[in-house]
Amino acid sequence: MMQIVHATFESGKGKEAVDLLKRLGIDIENYKLIESETGDLLILNLLYGNQDQLLDGLKERFNFSENTERSLIIFTPDTVIPRDKEKVKEYNYRASRETIVTYAKDNSKVDSQLLILAVVAAIIATLGLIIDNTAVIVGSMVIAPVFGPIIAIAVGIVLGDLKLSVQGLIAELVVVVVAVVIGALSGLVIPNVTINRALEVRMLPTLPDLLIAFAAGGAGAYSLVTNIKQQLVGVVIAAALIPVMATIGIGIALWSWPLFSGAILLLLANFFALLLAIVLTFYFKGLKPQFWYDLTAKKLIKKSLIILVISLLLLAVPLWVITYQQMVKEQPEDVVRQTYREHFKDQFESRLIKVEVGEERIELVFYSPHAKDKEDINSLAEQIQQQLERDYVIEFEVIPTQRFEVVTDSS
Repeated sequence: MMQIVHATFESGKGKEAVDLLKRLGIDIENYKLIESETGDLLILNLLYGNQDQLLDGLKERFNFSENTERSLIIFTPDTVIPRDKEKVKEYNYRASRETIVTYAKDNSKVDSQLLILAVVAAIIATLGLIIDNTAVIVGSMVIAPVFGPIIAIAVGIVLGDLKLSVQGLIAELVVVVVAVVIGALSGLVIPNVTINRALEVRMLPTLPDLLIAFAAGGAGAYSLVTNIKQQLVGVVIAAALIPVMATIGIGIALWSWPLFSGAILLLLANFFALLLAIVLTFYFKGLKPQFWYDLTAKKLIKKSLIILVISLLLLAVPLWVITYQQMVKEQPEDVVRQTYREHFKDQFESRLIKVEVGEERIELVFYSPHAKDKEDINSLAEQIQQQLERDYVIEFEVIPTQRFEVVTDSS
């Protein structure tokens, strides 16, 4: 993969750019100057390394931002057949610093586009959570403008650009506020909102959630730094931030501390894991600041890494507790529930009221429209014992139900 630079100059000024390229040691085969009376065009291949140094030199020598007769365009061609394939193999290619910074700036602006996408994504995520529809929730992740601001924060850290990091942080906070407010309003307006499976998953985050976010952050940063952006859709789905933000709002509306605190924990874990992975990937892939920001960047990276690692270690403690609770301690309860569902064909546990598993005793309470004979109960008890592979005292409480048909006279 390579990038192409199109730089335009006033007529006759293109030779100065060529002289600069020669001083930087760029082979003549990697650039071409087209001169004309209306202006000069320099076409430059960014394929064999030193792209940041080259672009810094051009921008320092020529003012592209204020001179209307000059422009600098960087793009990636769809197909490249390099002249020297062996030389390409010598370089660990990555996108230019300018490309990554431009992506970070463009995707972390607090403008009408970000606000509209945040509102739409939050509405979709909230409704998907309330109706427990996975496809709708995934759709909200694709729309949500949450990954760009995190990229901006990470790029600002690695390049020593505090302004860019602040811009990204503000944009991310705006999205959080929008999603939480919409989640809270929806939870208050929509009747009979309950904590379903979609919300429960985000109420009880685990260590695997943190590791998924870390892997997603690394994949997203690698996609950007190698200029292969097709994978970013999968990254934003894996990161799954907008549904968590909406869950916080729903937790506020339901006045549910477990839902609210669990979603906050998951959001912080995902955010810090993503940020740490992105910073590390950018740094080890050779994204470097301009030389006059080098000292600032080194200090900022060191402080940021310390803060991020300590934050993740602190967050890992409650995540480990929840992981242990869900995957170890609560496993017998899941087995009992599964056995109950299969035995009574009650897939949604609509009649099951209570399952409590102690050290030596199991208690089940459920409704039944029909009388249960002792053989049926004994059969269920035996299945539970076989599945758990240890002896328990199993106590059943079966609550009979009655059905009445009432005919009223409406006249």
